[in-house]
Amino acid sequence: MSNYYETSIKRWAIFMKEIINTFVDFALEQKELQFSPNDLDAVLIKENIVKQENNLLSISNYEILIPYLFGRYQDKYGFQMSDSFEKNIEFIINILQHFDNTENFHNFLIFEKEVWKFIIRKANSNHNESFNTFLEAIDSENIPEYINNFSEAYSSLLPELNLTVDQILANTICLVEITKSDTEYNFNLGLILSGIREKSYSDYDFGIELLKKSVDLEDINDNILSAIVTGLYESKNIVFYNDILNELIEKDLKLNVIFFGLSKISNIQNRDCDIFIQIVEKYIGSYLYKTSVLALVFTILRSSEEKYHAYCFQKFLHEIDNENTAQYILGNLMLVKEYYPQKIEIVIKFIRQPYFSIEKHIRLLNGFLWHVRKICFFKNVVLNITDKKPFKSFIKSFQSYLFTLDKSDLDSFLIDLLTNNTASKRFLGVEIFHFLSDRVPYIFTLNILELSPLSQYKLWMSLTDDFNDPSQRIVPLLPLLDSSSELIRESFICKLEEISEDYGGHVPQALENNLDLQNPFYKNTLERIKVYISEYYKKNTELKNSIKEFNPYNTNYKLIRSFNDSFHKSMGKSINKDLENDSLLSILGGNTIQLAKGGGFRMGADQPISELSTFGSSFTMPRSYFINYNKYEIEKGLYRKKDWSDEDFAQIIKTLENE
Repeated sequence: MSNYYETSIKRWAIFMKEIINTFVDFALEQKELQFSPNDLDAVLIKENIVKQENNLLSISNYEILIPYLFGRYQDKYGFQMSDSFEKNIEFIINILQHFDNTENFHNFLIFEKEVWKFIIRKANSNHNESFNTFLEAIDSENIPEYINNFSEAYSSLLPELNLTVDQILANTICLVEITKSDTEYNFNLGLILSGIREKSYSDYDFGIELLKKSVDLEDINDNILSAIVTGLYESKNIVFYNDILNELIEKDLKLNVIFFGLSKISNIQNRDCDIFIQIVEKYIGSYLYKTSVLALVFTILRSSEEKYHAYCFQKFLHEIDNENTAQYILGNLMLVKEYYPQKIEIVIKFIRQPYFSIEKHIRLLNGFLWHVRKICFFKNVVLNITDKKPFKSFIKSFQSYLFTLDKSDLDSFLIDLLTNNTASKRFLGVEIFHFLSDRVPYIFTLNILELSPLSQYKLWMSLTDDFNDPSQRIVPLLPLLDSSSELIRESFICKLEEISEDYGGHVPQALENNLDLQNPFYKNTLERIKVYISEYYKKNTELKNSIKEFNPYNTNYKLIRSFNDSFHKSMGKSINKDLENDSLLSILGGNTIQLAKGGGFRMGADQPISELSTFGSSFTMPRSYFINYNKYEIEKGLYRKKDWSDEDFAQIIKTLENE
């Protein structure tokens, strides 16, 4: 019976070999990695060699197919593996170029990786290739494109390759140097270190030899030694620590490197936490080891041993007093899930430090907020910044983040700020509102008519204080025309009349665009404001403008002209600079436009030529600014920074109570 099974197995193996060779021949002929189901034998699907995706078949088991492909390619094109790895790379490039990667790039990338792995494995096992000569011959000034493919394949195969300790260290040092990058995360370096770590983990004795050699090398990258420590500790844990690592620590040998290596271990247990806490307590007082020791604290926090987590936050709170360590703590703490109360406490203490600076640290806080998208966290951050640095603009750094928050929660917080008696908080609320309405008028999700009448009054006072575009502030307040309080309705309309003194027709235009004028009250309000504007301008502007000495354009002409000249000069320099750099203007071809004298642009075939003159932009400014800009700036500045008190609203409150 056993002979029967053996014979059946052999026959099946021969049959599958023929099927696979036929498939490989077909793939080479078609130069494709995707196929029609009608083109292939169904047994390939049954044996999971190919899989069906979107009515097409693609390769699922490259490890089986690549050796067959290599053999058929050798037979067809006469290629033989060489002792020179550079020659083997030529084969890799040729075989990859043989296939079309335009239609199915994803499968091609998988195929490419497997080809590299097959050739590296075969070169090492059949030709004792160490890759030292190949890597040392690479010119650092002219690094070949394929080095990333080699690096990835080599690193993944490192645990199984037959290489000596010296060969691996030499290769690793070369690869680290070749693939070095200024980017925040070097993908290739990560792969190389992962290979070293896995080799140390899978072969403990070999890893110990790697460690001993590495400690004595002066020019070795610290990350390599850290990766070895990580792999060895994950392999034997406390045994490695007691037998080897503790002695190195006691000798003060490469402590930062060792601590960082320990900080990267996974599956942290109770005994690991105890060891790390001993190290933390001994070395955290030394500035030389501050960051690497804090990395160990984060490792403890990453463990499932929750009883140690309170200890971690105590250490973070204590070390936040130092600016450098504070930035490291916050940069890593933002990646920790949960523990929001503890995070808030640390961030608040950070903001309250004497060294805290909006210019230096706002980007760090913005990154923190993106990882913790909770309104309570946002409130604590911005309110504490405002307490620390009142009347400082910083919300622009959070502009994109604002739109990730729940709109109802944000509106509730925003209204609380805008109606607050403290001037610095109103300033913060106005700044948030300004960036929310940067492109279109911001409309509150909450029904502002449900606010108390006093809050409604304070709301329009805040939002109509100082602005450039009337529609951005008027539109969100229009619901107040339906307030149940006559005082609120009338006071708001009076404020609209006052605003129209500065902005003229912009005010009725905003009402016309956003009110249902079929409503008699709305229509009457609009007419009332139009009449007010007409009478005001007849009395205050038309007569004065006819007299040059009273016309702001004439009295402030030098100021306006000076501004225009300065603006055009500055803008011209900016545009020229952008044209010289890789900017949007240069991409659009701004540096190649040529116009004949008097030439310009034609917007359409039947349109006249518009002469190219200048780039221009405009924004609305209040009329009173040009009458006496110093007075305007002083009055508005003082008003914005003046706290309100209950006494300021005593008469309003009394009137509201009597309605």
